Amino acid sequence: MTTGAGGNVVSGGTQGTVVQAGHIENLVVHQAPPPADEVTVAPPFGRRGTPLRGRGDLLDLLLGATGTHVLYGLGGAGKTSLALEAADRLTRDGAPVWWVAAQDAGRLAGGLRVVARRLGLREDELAAGQTADLLWERLAALPGRWLLVLDNADDLALLDGPGSLAAGTGWVRAPAGAGGLVLVTTRDGDPAAWGTGPVLHRLGALPGPDGARVLADRATPEAGSASDAERLAVRLGGLPLALDSAGRYLASVAERPAFLRTPGEPATYAAYLDALGTGDVTVDGDGTLARIWAMSLHLLRDRGHVHAETLLRLLAGFADAPVPLRVFAPERVDIPPGELWTCLQALDRLGLASLRTDGEPVVTLHPLVRDAYRGERERLSAASALTLGVPEDHGRMWPALVPHLLDGLGPGTPPEVWEAAVLAVRSLATRGLVLEAAEAGRAVRDGAVADLTERHPVARQARLEEGRALLGLSRGRDAFAVLDALVEDCTDALGDRDPYTLTVRHERAVARRLTGDFEGALAENTEVLMARIFVLRPNHELTLVTHHNLAMDLAGLGRIEQALAEMAVVLAAETRTRGPWHQDTLVTRESRACLLRELGELDEAGAELRTVFEAWQRLLGPEHPFTLATRFNLATVLPPDRALPELTAVLEARTRVLGADHPVTLATREVLEHTARTLPE
Repeated sequence: MTTGAGGNVVSGGTQGTVVQAGHIENLVVHQAPPPADEVTVAPPFGRRGTPLRGRGDLLDLLLGATGTHVLYGLGGAGKTSLALEAADRLTRDGAPVWWVAAQDAGRLAGGLRVVARRLGLREDELAAGQTADLLWERLAALPGRWLLVLDNADDLALLDGPGSLAAGTGWVRAPAGAGGLVLVTTRDGDPAAWGTGPVLHRLGALPGPDGARVLADRATPEAGSASDAERLAVRLGGLPLALDSAGRYLASVAERPAFLRTPGEPATYAAYLDALGTGDVTVDGDGTLARIWAMSLHLLRDRGHVHAETLLRLLAGFADAPVPLRVFAPERVDIPPGELWTCLQALDRLGLASLRTDGEPVVTLHPLVRDAYRGERERLSAASALTLGVPEDHGRMWPALVPHLLDGLGPGTPPEVWEAAVLAVRSLATRGLVLEAAEAGRAVRDGAVADLTERHPVARQARLEEGRALLGLSRGRDAFAVLDALVEDCTDALGDRDPYTLTVRHERAVARRLTGDFEGALAENTEVLMARIFVLRPNHELTLVTHHNLAMDLAGLGRIEQALAEMAVVLAAETRTRGPWHQDTLVTRESRACLLRELGELDEAGAELRTVFEAWQRLLGPEHPFTLATRFNLATVLPPDRALPELTAVLEARTRVLGADHPVTLATREVLEHTARTLPE
């Protein structure tokens, strides 16, 4: 097996050429969890500060409740603060309280094992593989009041543990005891994922008066009146984290003598509000909110909402008012209606937007999310902003934008603008426009390297995207040269176990496969897989992508049955952790179908390819490059007389979408002509 034009995996065999949609990795650097013997379950009371505002009724409800309660909402909404207040109240009442950090598997499992030990479980019982069952049996038997908090549980797959969160057999369950309370803080309030046991509480925006009190708790009285504070609180979307940041900013200005203040520096609520409007001040000085948006987008991608960021960028272009949903009619927006609706619901659950369906259906973007996307647009030319995600006509608009991609870029360009250009190159590639991505990628790489130095993180990413684009064009030797040099630089600068180094090695393994070096690709992917299991975790998305590619290497060596066995492991893990309709899961299902086809299991392969094809149609539309690639694969398992009209339809669509001279279009034409020659005269 090799990789063909368009970033697709190509397998040669008795049934012809197979084009398989490939993986695109998202780089996420994870902090390693502390060793198990250093896990603490003590509540972090030192993080409590000013009084809790606007959550008193919910706090009273929780203090009188039992069972499992989920506090969900946008990052910075005060979920942890509310849980801390409940922990403080119960601690002062003499109840045992345990606080488990749930942001990764190591902290979660380690913390719950500490709780289990404190409840009397022996080490041999913990080693028996039934920790979750035994822990919840002990908790249910506890007399009196107690509290268990699982904080920052954003990856719900981790809560499945040995069973299923939704089924009540995972790490989080509804306690059977009369006095137990479990609080979970999370961004993800999807009812289907939580099941029927937990009670879900959304933490939304603080009302204006409560938001004003948060500002007043941090700022000095000289900052202004309560009405001015309330207007600022509304402008900040009632987000406690943003209110805290603004209040502290005003307090820091007030404590300085007037002659040490910058001219025009806002010192009052009204001045701060005006400065937000002109862009002279940002509420996100340390980048905390940007990280919150990034984590929320990552969660949306994990849930299969591939159009989430495009939709956010669209909403950011509207005025600060509710947007009627009718403006997103299918003829206006290149997002399938079903995916548009589920995506809007997901944005609402995460607090990035507010969806109202009583009367005229409208959606309102959180004002700080709007600020973030508008700020990004202001750094770019109009053409570059479009290239970063505004819906487009794949066949006409995107190639026309490529010549404008580099407008305004050159010596002295700020790193963030080079970074935006790099993201634009990736956007071209993910839409199947790899020829355009390769051309733009080479220019961006040359410019960024010259302007920022070769080892600057943005220049490094530009080199990676150029290598990926070359892989998409099946130019294996060229891609290997770019990626091999990048691996050497990353290993020297970052170390051989750094997640970024592992990502570049992962791509270099694909280049090895393209050049026919299947043994070398298998060896490299094996090393990367072992390292990712150690650095990340066995079921992390990047680990599974490498495991997937290892299976394809085995297939390239003719070890099809072994490849199928490995692919089955990947598919089971992706289905369990990401769901059957996530993009990566669909890619793996398609790869498995192609392997079945190599073994002559055409009926089973065809049924699976049909399912994947229908899923791509729902998620991406009928003419997305991934959809067309799967339709092409489906044609290859059909008899020639039935395959011919399918291949003809694919060729016509690819000609419209990619152009007649695109490498993928030319490859499709070649297969169609070969199939036509096999038909009887």
